Amino acid sequence: MASNRISEITSYFSGGFQRTNRFEVEFSRNNASFWASQCQIPQQYIAWYPEGFSPSGPTIHVPLKREFDENFLIDFIVESNWGVRKYFETWYDAIFSSLTNGRSNSVDYRDSNLSTITIKALNENGNTNATINIYEAYPKLLLPSQFSNDIPNQYLTLQVDINYRNYILL
Repeated sequence: MASNRISEITSYFSGGFQRTNRFEVEFSRNNASFWASQCQIPQQYIAWYPEGFSPSGPTIHVPLKREFDENFLIDFIVESNWGVRKYFETWYDAIFSSLTNGRSNSVDYRDSNLSTITIKALNENGNTNATINIYEAYPKLLLPSQFSNDIPNQYLTLQVDINYRNYILL
């Protein structure tokens, strides 16, 4: 935009804005979809090396590789049948498949226990504006859910920290 004139701003955003409450989260593992109350697009950044061999001038930051943040959190609303919690507990059981006296004897880290997570950014009509695919994902951490009598009509949530290889915005 060349200026901050109202006509240019309204023209620039004539297609509308992306609303933060218009999204869907889907898992390729068992074709699952749950109601997420919050979801973030993971952070990415460039790892760099400071190259200072020049006898004068500023240090040049040479890009080395693309990095992705380790924290990718999704908050799910827990249904009365606890389906979302059971889904992630079952996923954990599949990763640590051989249980004896409650302890795992082996780890099964294969493609069958990884998922592609698709986040769809939706418009006002429910159509997809953008898609973020998160690859080789699995639940790293199930954070505590907390019951409380302080707010009687609040719903229970499950926050899941997802580990993943990378993501692509489509």
